[in-house]
Amino acid sequence: MLRQFVFVLAVVICVSAINFAQDSTNKGLKDPHQKVEKVNDSKETVSKEPWNKVCPVKGNPIEADSPTVEYNGKVYAFCCPGCDTKFEKNPEKYSKNLSEDGKKFVGKR
Repeated sequence: MLRQFVFVLAVVICVSAINFAQDSTNKGLKDPHQKVEKVNDSKETVSKEPWNKVCPVKGNPIEADSPTVEYNGKVYAFCCPGCDTKFEKNPEKYSKNLSEDGKKFVGKR
């Protein structure tokens, strides 16, 4: 009886861990199938041109060699490394910080 209980408990823990890992991967996205894709970091060269002129996290102007992330079909550039990581954690929040043309920061700093 004790063996069965330990086995069932182990299965429940494994299933819970797998479910938790999947939930944390999609954290911050309304649609769990929506993708946030890292397009560029300082080690790669990507030809996709970012649509925004200011950082959606801090509002600073973007640099030519800025890290980029693709979200909802748009390539977002950032003012510095680290902003891309923050954006990836909650892209919906930070994407709302930009004007429709991506030239102005309209969020809170």
